[in-house]
Formats: sequence, C-alpha cells, structure tokens
Amino acid sequence: MLKIEIVTDGLTHPWGLAFLPDGQMLVTERPGALRLVTKDGTKSKPLSGVPKVFAEGQGGLLDVAIDPDFKSNRLVYRSYSESGEGGAGTAVARGKLGETGLEDVEVIFRQEPKVSGPYHFGSRLAFAPDGTLFITLGERFTFERAQDLTNDLGKIVRINPDGSIPKDNPFVGREYARPEIWSQPARRCHPPRNWQAVGIRIWAPRRRRDQHSARR
Repeated sequence: MLKIEIVTDGLTHPWGLAFLPDGQMLVTERPGALRLVTKDGTKSKPLSGVPKVFAEGQGGLLDVAIDPDFKSNRLVYRSYSESGEGGAGTAVARGKLGETGLEDVEVIFRQEPKVSGPYHFGSRLAFAPDGTLFITLGERFTFERAQDLTNDLGKIVRINPDGSIPKDNPFVGREYARPEIWSQPARRCHPPRNWQAVGIRIWAPRRRRDQHSARR
C-alpha cells in the first residue's frame, strides 16, 4: 500500500527531480529555477548557472539528471526550452554542482530546427547502462515533421555525455537522417524516468510507431 507524504511545498510548477547520493533532491521549476531540497524538505535558493529558458506555454526548465559518475565528477544535466533563430526548441546543458550552483556550464545538445510556438517541447533525460544519454523531444506541434529524419522534432535522441554522437546509433552515416536520432516519431514523449523498470526497450535498436506512452 502506498503512503503519500508531502516532503516540501511552495515550488512553482515543479517539473523534474533527481536524487543525489546523499539523499538530497535537485528539483526544476518550469519558470527557470533549479533548487536543492534536503531530506527534511528545506528548499535552497535558486541555484546559479542555469541557462535562460523560454518560459512560455509548456516551455521552461524541464528535466534534470545526474551523471552516472556523479560522486567523482559532480555533473548535472538539465533539459530546457530556449529561444533562438526561428522560434524555440529543446536544449540540454551540463555543469558541475558547486556550493551555490552549477559551474563550467556547457550546452551539449540543441534540437534542430527551432520553430515558433510554446507547446510540445518534451522532454526527459535518462542514462543507459553504457553511459550514453537518451533525450526525448517533442514535435513542437508540427506533427507531420516528426516523420522526417532530417530534423529532431518528435524524436528520441542518443548522445554521449559530452554531446558527441555514439558511433553505433542506428542512423549514423545515412544522408537522409540526423545521426543523433535513436527513434521516431515520439510526439510529446514524456515516458517515465526509469524506462527499463516499466519495460520500454529503448536500449536495443527497436523502434515503435507510437512512443507517446509506456508499453509494459
């Protein structure tokens, strides 16, 4: 039987959560704040080093994940919507968690292309057992373009932690497809964080037509 307990409150549209090895939590607030929450529910001030986000509609600061080697490298990954030429799109940045925020922040992925509109950004982050990073990306309300492998709209992509492309991705070397793509189409694509626990086999090169919800 599940017991529901409120750990903390007063957050503004909390969206993503990652547990640290010491039991604290990193929590994203969609308007753009990243906070530490202790075991007793105490919230930190917004951490520094968070990129500026496109906080409109469904956009903002989205998911957060820690590196598999967090104990040694302190790296934290965040997905968020960002504005730019053509509109807005989903991006992923990483930085080292310091005393008051994230340091040495770098953007490791940007969804291409950016399009207008404030809806369907995705996104969730999950590390595979081999250390590669999966990112789910919304189709940005351009449904037909999710079928096109020359863009990142409505896709699940797989990258290395530094943003480079794994050589064994299924579309590497194909002229008609972006090499970071792992699977398509994904539409909004908000699967559970622990995809393996609910039986979604994203680690093998099998792709389904509809990845909008979990299949057990």
